[in-house]
Amino acid sequence: MAVYTKISKSELENFLSDYDLGELERFEGITQGVSNTNYHVFTNKNRYVLTIFEPHRIIEKDLPFFFNFSGFLAQKGIKCPQASKDRKGNIVKSLQGRPATLIDYLEGRDIGVKNLTPDHCKKMGSFLARMHKVSSGFDQSRENSMGFKFFPHLCQKVEDRVDEFENGLKIILQEELAFLQENWPEKLPSGVVHADAFPDNVFFNDGDLSAIIDFYFSCTDFYAFDLAIAVNAWCFDENNTFVPERFSSFIEAYIKERPLSEAEKKAFRVLCRGAAFRILASRLEEYFMYDPNTMEMVPHDPAAYLKRLHFHQQEDVLNELA
Repeated sequence: MAVYTKISKSELENFLSDYDLGELERFEGITQGVSNTNYHVFTNKNRYVLTIFEPHRIIEKDLPFFFNFSGFLAQKGIKCPQASKDRKGNIVKSLQGRPATLIDYLEGRDIGVKNLTPDHCKKMGSFLARMHKVSSGFDQSRENSMGFKFFPHLCQKVEDRVDEFENGLKIILQEELAFLQENWPEKLPSGVVHADAFPDNVFFNDGDLSAIIDFYFSCTDFYAFDLAIAVNAWCFDENNTFVPERFSSFIEAYIKERPLSEAEKKAFRVLCRGAAFRILASRLEEYFMYDPNTMEMVPHDPAAYLKRLHFHQQEDVLNELA
């Protein structure tokens, strides 16, 4: 979440006039995250999250898929936010020429990486496995626009400038891309996955995992790739150091709910490298596009995922667990 598109009170009041959600009391930007513009919206009836979808990440035609998937999960008992409909039944409307929607506010809070415990990781591992099992019944699909097929494109978007961030990084990215292209698995269990299950997209309430939000990267891909993305996000500390206790709690809880196939186990190190590469490339893009004068956001440090990439180049976490 972030604030790229700034709105006025009158613009928001006009937007809300098509809903039966009460009168606007106040609103405030949410500076976490990097993909879309988000505001907390408070009315005299309830609290909501307004999301304005930015074109550098979201294609409007994909929005029904995202909402259909989160709605399907909600029907199956996976707690996630639901979009509000206006009086005509519309979920997506226009605000400043961009698609926008109002989402239910969910109770709970995310846990900062510094404060994550093995118990948090255990609960997330179990939750992610259940979500993967449930999603197998969802009958729609969407190509992963940030997936393996698009890794060369992600690399090309940043490679001319990456040495400004760290000297020699262009060669590192090119060599890693070549490795991934040579070693990426072809057939693994697949389905619709979240693809962005970072700690700031997961809420806890009274110690229990209460909800997952932000489905705007959801797509069809390997379940084990989604797991690798989550492991990279949950199992490293604030200094970007791998925490074995977090990983063992996470992966053991996941496997208890959804055992990994031998092919998934064999491919997992490559998938972890691919997950680190994907986030590194996207963070580099955001690093170079960030303008503190026009954007209210907290940019993420690409170096965090460069360090994860180096770690997975040297270590096989599943073998370490065994």
